[in-house]
Amino acid sequence: MGADRLTPSWVVPSIEPVTVDARSVPMSEPARLKIHPAPARAVRTAVAVLSEWIGIEHVRLGGGTALEARWHHRTSTDLDFFALGRHADTVFYERLDDMKADLARAALDGVIAEQGIRLTARTIVHFRVGDTPVSFGRVDVFHGDPRDEAEHDTGVILSGTRDILAKKMYNRLGCNQLATERDAYDFAVARTAAPDDLAYAWSLMSTEMKTSTLDLCREHVQGGTSNHMAMRELAETRYDDVASNVWQHVVQMLESDLEYIPPLTQAEGNTGPRSGGHGR
Repeated sequence: MGADRLTPSWVVPSIEPVTVDARSVPMSEPARLKIHPAPARAVRTAVAVLSEWIGIEHVRLGGGTALEARWHHRTSTDLDFFALGRHADTVFYERLDDMKADLARAALDGVIAEQGIRLTARTIVHFRVGDTPVSFGRVDVFHGDPRDEAEHDTGVILSGTRDILAKKMYNRLGCNQLATERDAYDFAVARTAAPDDLAYAWSLMSTEMKTSTLDLCREHVQGGTSNHMAMRELAETRYDDVASNVWQHVVQMLESDLEYIPPLTQAEGNTGPRSGGHGR
């Protein structure tokens, strides 16, 4: 499939990479962060499946799910898990047949869906828990791996915000020219919730990438995606004003070289995202 030839979403340029051996760095117990019940159930099942092949202490839960746990700005609709190559390669090269057999058995038992099981480039496995897409893949480095926060129920460690935004910005937008409302909304919220990490992700982009990214986002503003379509892809958004005009906000933010801050207005009684984000 053509999509399989795209740059994997976890390959980012080696600018200030952080590769940390969990055994070498003492740390306190990570804070347990809750997510919406629906993705939380899918996380429990996915972690149970992955734990058949790899120690969960080596796995990171990334993407929008980790951002949701920190910011509670939307509900995640897919799950992205990662592990460093030295741990993931054992799964993909030494235990590949076992992994395939486990997935087939899990599908037969109704634990995961029968459809959607596939392997990409022998370094990414995809499956579905109910309607929730799940991926697990290898990475060479983490761009920050604080390991101080975990998903509430399973204890799986959350990827750092810097690493997540770098993958979304550099790979999906810069390399693959894939623009989704979910990523755009995450960028808009990150301008307040994690400005340093967003600036880091933006700094990875070459001048050519920045230009093509802005052109792509402007196409959405000019009619490529309607507001109601943006709201359909985004689930349980806290900041509906930003979500319904997300491309306008992102274009204004990127055109200003991140000077513009999308206003995060919300319903009375909601608390905003935790601000800061220094290499998390």
